[in-house]
Amino acid sequence: MEAVKNPALALRVAARTALIGAGGRGFVRFLSADEALLVTDAPRRCADEAALTRLISAMEAEGFACGVRDGLMTLTPGDALLDALAGAGAPVPVDWDDPLHSAQELAARWLRAARGRLTPAGRRLIMETLRLIWQPRARVLDGLEALRAQAAEMLRNRDRSGMAQAGALLADWCRTEGGQTR
Repeated sequence: MEAVKNPALALRVAARTALIGAGGRGFVRFLSADEALLVTDAPRRCADEAALTRLISAMEAEGFACGVRDGLMTLTPGDALLDALAGAGAPVPVDWDDPLHSAQELAARWLRAARGRLTPAGRRLIMETLRLIWQPRARVLDGLEALRAQAAEMLRNRDRSGMAQAGALLADWCRTEGGQTR
């Protein structure tokens, strides 16, 4: 299987792989707006409570917090998984003539923030960045203003948590979309 370049899609593939590895079946999709990032209908396909318990345990072992409601399981990546997904965060140069300059600039600015313990607001910023970067390029570029507004609210509260990780994810997306390699 070809390596997945987009970190958001890589997270979805990891969830799907864990689901199948636990004997589960069903779709794994992104949620457009929720505290969780992904959803699956795998609980509806579990034969009994023991199978559901095994599935939840397997997903939690992979770093996902799980919630089950109405036959659907929501999957929220834990802090360790979010931090690992963001990687080291190599800087991305801002090329003001590139159509991706707004994403490059935002990524470069956020990468200057120190990594530390994630607050709920920092976790939401990373999740919203992941939710955005799996979409087509034009939608990502259009959605940057919402991310900027979210970060501005955090800064008003003197909270910089999650900015470095969100910047790393955005920088990685810029490199992939711009055809650059690490």
